[in-house]
Amino acid sequence: MKMRSSFAAAAAVVALAAAGVSHAGATAGSLWINDPTSTDASIVPAGPADATFNPGVINYDSNVGGYTVGGFLNNPTFSNESAAFVLAGAGAAPLNNTFVQITGTLGLNSGNNSFVVGHDDGVVLTVAGFGTVVNQAGPTAFTNTPFNVFNPGAPGNFAFTLNYTECCGPPAELLFTVNNVSPGVPEPATWSLMLLGVGGIGGLMRRQTRRTATA
Repeated sequence: MKMRSSFAAAAAVVALAAAGVSHAGATAGSLWINDPTSTDASIVPAGPADATFNPGVINYDSNVGGYTVGGFLNNPTFSNESAAFVLAGAGAAPLNNTFVQITGTLGLNSGNNSFVVGHDDGVVLTVAGFGTVVNQAGPTAFTNTPFNVFNPGAPGNFAFTLNYTECCGPPAELLFTVNNVSPGVPEPATWSLMLLGVGGIGGLMRRQTRRTATA
């Protein structure tokens, strides 16, 4: 029974290592309310954000959730709320003149990678190592902006920053599907975990063999 438990633990290490190879998606969001520069998505507001949140799926539409900060962002749980944000009603705060910044990782295959971001109003998207890939910073009616990222290297997940501004009254919309790529070769830390698990399994099997022979 002890061997089975040890075997299961070692196998779990291998499974955990394999599962940790690649995770892509939107991982963090910040927002500023009553932003005087909200007509330009390329200008990040000064000072700390009024709140942070988990972005979830970037499929935001004030026509569906309502023209409030919470309704637009699919009613996430807000953290690190400023006094101004709480006074404005927190999730019930009016959406107009709000700046939203979302960070995460974007999966890129080798060669050309085509995406589309839908937005109303301005949006600026940068990808680490590739610079600004979408620069539609000013107010606009809803539009789909296609863009292409050429990756000359191996497939992988690259950090992105998405800035969005809502400035000029309803509606507000932001739609972006984040791609997920599994690299072909695990990182060194992942290999170490996998080898540790395999080595543990091998050692247990050798000890069990010796016990059986002695018996």
